[in-house]
Amino acid sequence: MSVIDIRAEELREMLKTKKDQLEIIDVREQDEYDAVHIKGSKLIPMGEIQARIGEVDWNKEVVFICRSGSRSKMAAYITGDGHEIKNLRYGIYECFADGKGKHLEVDSQLIESYF
Repeated sequence: MSVIDIRAEELREMLKTKKDQLEIIDVREQDEYDAVHIKGSKLIPMGEIQARIGEVDWNKEVVFICRSGSRSKMAAYITGDGHEIKNLRYGIYECFADGKGKHLEVDSQLIESYF
């Protein structure tokens, strides 16, 4: 198993060039996800990740995300079991300039924000 940290810029490029080949797993809680999330991402909260790991499409490139990158990295190590997983190192809020919905050159087609 390997966990590879990626930055927001890398994720943005992946979303623009190969979105259909990505499986983005958001391990935050429902209220966090409702506030802001990546379109097409799958919400599997950290507390449910082991029970729901079968929902991950391992045929795609898997990226785990959370608010700051800590929970997603932990989830990746817990569930990886021989798979390569990318972790959004500084979390979803690195995608924003102020953490309150101001996009950092993020295509609005990729991010849904409810601030």
